[in-house]
Amino acid sequence: MTATTGTAALEIPEGFRNTWTDIFRSDTLIHLCLMVSIVTGAFQGWLKDRMGGALPYALSDGAFVAAVFLWVATAAVYRRPLLRSPRGTSMDLIVLAVIIAPALYLLAPDTPFLIKVAGLRAWSLFPIGCLIGMSVIRTPGQVRAYVGVIIIVCLITGLYGINQYIKGPQEALATALGQERHGSTVFYDITGTTTTDFRAFSTFTYPAPFAGMMVFGILLAAGVLFARARPALQRIAAALVIPVLFVAMTVSGTRAALVTLLVGLLVLGWLRGLSFAQLLLIPTLLIGLHVATILTSGRIVARYQSLLLHEGETWMYISNPIRTAIQSLASQPFGLGLGRTGTGVPFAIVSRMPLNYFVFTDGDIGRAAVELGLIGLVVLGFIVFGLLPRMMTAARALVRSDETDLALGIGGLVLSTGLVILIGSPLSTTPHAVIWWLLFGALVRLAMLRADRTPADSAEPDAPPAR
Repeated sequence: MTATTGTAALEIPEGFRNTWTDIFRSDTLIHLCLMVSIVTGAFQGWLKDRMGGALPYALSDGAFVAAVFLWVATAAVYRRPLLRSPRGTSMDLIVLAVIIAPALYLLAPDTPFLIKVAGLRAWSLFPIGCLIGMSVIRTPGQVRAYVGVIIIVCLITGLYGINQYIKGPQEALATALGQERHGSTVFYDITGTTTTDFRAFSTFTYPAPFAGMMVFGILLAAGVLFARARPALQRIAAALVIPVLFVAMTVSGTRAALVTLLVGLLVLGWLRGLSFAQLLLIPTLLIGLHVATILTSGRIVARYQSLLLHEGETWMYISNPIRTAIQSLASQPFGLGLGRTGTGVPFAIVSRMPLNYFVFTDGDIGRAAVELGLIGLVVLGFIVFGLLPRMMTAARALVRSDETDLALGIGGLVLSTGLVILIGSPLSTTPHAVIWWLLFGALVRLAMLRADRTPADSAEPDAPPAR
């Protein structure tokens, strides 16, 4: 059975239909656990504001850990290799290095064990999703099932965030837990005034993760919009979703998200080649910008302008994590230890530690320098210089095929967020890190299936039946 393509046909395994229902035809429990992790991760902040304890973390992280366990167990039962890598590369070994290197810091004696475990989770747990993606994906239809779930989750949380902004902080911070956990993080100073404005955070913990999720949804929807092979109704739906997500991103007031989105759109243009279809995205975004301007009375748009037009403020915004990294390396060249930035550490633990125990910083580069020192910068180097080029190769290999929507959307998402780790932290939180690593591995796997399919590959053990 084969799927028609713009280039060579991609062989679809017997029994598969190359639709979203393929997630029920092999490794079903793994796929469902990953989707549960993504969905519950998007609502983790909402749950944290309404209940204490570990349940909000357990829903998302527990589902992901269950997927990892099932992946290992299935590989053992059916004697399938856990590690797969494109021919002529050592991508799987690089991912393993990214996973293992931070684990060495569990031996550090000065950090409480729970904080070390929480910090290790942010570094080493989610990259396993890349290995899972390179192992269990068998058809493009399976990947499109994830893309569809992510876009739907983005739309729901985006609409919730817009409504939250309209109603204001009184309702958003109505719970005691919400007031304690968010505090001043959901406000910002209006440029040129002494007043503040509210930043929507939707179902997330802070505005930045909310905005980052909106960027993910916009880029994935743009991939569908630009793919001529996709059904017209899907492309129309994608065009309608984009302005809603753009408005939601705007009411978060997160400037890093705007930078990531602009980089992502440039990546899409580079992969696809500027076309008339891409020019149609401009009025779509302008509609979103107009609605956002009316909704926020121009205040948050002015905040974006301060980043784009004021060179000094832009440089300060970029230099802050670099300055923190340099200062940390000067005093602790091998880092303070896992979790010492508070990233991934539950609020209940953070609030009980002494003042100034945690060194809060923006960007994964700051987190790497503070927690892991020089080793952390090496780990980021593996990701940026060892893994991202592989994503470029995979996206370019698929961009002229029937997988154009996935090549553009996932390629833009992974490359743009990977390139802005200087000012953002896309690799350390749920559901962003799960999405980033899983889609990374999934797109590479599709490129492998297209380029490396041989008679020997066809002889590999069949996937286990759906359960």
